[in-house]
Amino acid sequence: MSYNFTHIKGDTFEEVPFAIVKNNVVLNLTGAVIRMQLRAECGGLIALNLTSVASVGITITNAAGGLFKINKQIINIASGMYEYDLQITFADGSVKTWLSGNFLIECDITR
Repeated sequence: MSYNFTHIKGDTFEEVPFAIVKNNVVLNLTGAVIRMQLRAECGGLIALNLTSVASVGITITNAAGGLFKINKQIINIASGMYEYDLQITFADGSVKTWLSGNFLIECDITR
């Protein structure tokens, strides 16, 4: 699934909740680790690195219900267009990427 974001550099990014549902069944996130990275290009340098480990940018809010959120946080990286994906490593070791897209960071005029 593709989902695009737009954000102003240095502003507070409001939390975004998600539910993982496949074939009308919520996916159990118990023991899972969720990671998200922003890069200017595939394989390029990491501009932003979020993970559910210790809730560093992502929090699993209801593991059995497949619910998680990207946390409220200030995003202060260089303005420009980034690519991202959101990768889940499940307790059994399987890895799935169901969400990806573009993440536009707009220039902050007032500082």
